[in-house]
Amino acid sequence: MFGALIISIVEPGAFKNIGNSLWWAIVTMTTVGYGDMAPVTVPGRLLAILIMLTGIILVALITGTISSIFTTKRIMEGKGLEKISKENHIIICGCNPNILGLIHGFLDSSNNTDIILINDEPQDKIDSIMSGISKSNVQFVRGDYSIDSILNKADTTRAKYVLILNDSSNNQDEKVILTTLTIKKLSPGIRVVAQINDKNKIPFLRRANVDAVLSSDDYNLYMSLSHILDPGSAQAISSLMSEHSNNSLKSKEIPEKFIGKTFSELHKYYFDEYGIICLGLYNHEEKMGISDLLSSNSDTIDEFIERKLKQAGHSLEEKNKVHINLNPGKSEIILKGQGALILK
Repeated sequence: MFGALIISIVEPGAFKNIGNSLWWAIVTMTTVGYGDMAPVTVPGRLLAILIMLTGIILVALITGTISSIFTTKRIMEGKGLEKISKENHIIICGCNPNILGLIHGFLDSSNNTDIILINDEPQDKIDSIMSGISKSNVQFVRGDYSIDSILNKADTTRAKYVLILNDSSNNQDEKVILTTLTIKKLSPGIRVVAQINDKNKIPFLRRANVDAVLSSDDYNLYMSLSHILDPGSAQAISSLMSEHSNNSLKSKEIPEKFIGKTFSELHKYYFDEYGIICLGLYNHEEKMGISDLLSSNSDTIDEFIERKLKQAGHSLEEKNKVHINLNPGKSEIILKGQGALILK
């Protein structure tokens, strides 16, 4: 504005129009230089030089500032210090030797799955994990995953699933239980799957309203017995769990036309049409909470029942559970809301 005003005073001709002078000042300052207008007087040319130099400095400052903002943001994200905004994503808390295979398993099952890792592992280990992932929908948050502020950085309240890992070499069962409590407090609707090493602490995890428990003791005991008593089934399970296996267990939505029909018809449909085997059925079972059975008035009896149930580790608000029915009878009727468990 200053340049346009001065040039309109010192220059003759088209520069007398303030609109033309403003256009010239902008073109000159941005170093575009169309050449449609040019000063002819010495004061005008000196002013033009001043505007050119000012424009170069301003453009450099603006460009540098914008670049600095984006570069800083990228560095902060790489170090896990930036807040991430996602929705319906998967959060993996902690780390274990199989984490890379776990991430690839999630990514292979769905290209649209966003994954956020939360842990405080050394930067070189995180860089090694991130370098082994080719897709960009995996991000990282650094910190103690049992702390509310760190969980908020991963947008936990809008997550769909949270998986809490527990490395056997670094037993953190108490931290897993605390994290489950924290997540359920932030958002009770999130499905939390937690890994625990000490089987005796599973009841405490249940009291924290965990949705599923991964216990290495159960798996190791079963596989130890099976490799001796039934090596065929043990080898089959090992094959299914391998990331290089061509076969896998999947859940599928049952076509509407099979509602009310028998399991044998559904089994035949999957085998004849796709060459896959239907192993059973599953459904989300809605349970009535114990609190629904108590009266609305908090009398002495209700308070006593509620206190005793809490002391025993039972939740007053029962959550929806996944009910599995493996190898049902041929005449089992398919109900609305059920899904199929298939072996591909």
